[in-house]
Amino acid sequence: MRQAARTNEQALNADTIASLAQETHQPESVVKEIYEEQYARLKAQARIQDYVVLFAARRTKDLLAGRRTH
Repeated sequence: MRQAARTNEQALNADTIASLAQETHQPESVVKEIYEEQYARLKAQARIQDYVVLFAARRTKDLLAGRRTH
């Protein structure tokens, strides 16, 4: 059962990364690097895991937007 949850988590993260890359017009490798860092940071601190993907995606998008303006 634990393995299935991990697989679902990995699939959700991969889908999120692909969506962010398409939405921000950034290479998937760049998005993945930033997203995984944000996701790990948030997951380590979160008591409730339900919204970690959402917050990691938002932070990633914000960081990528900041890169374009500088």
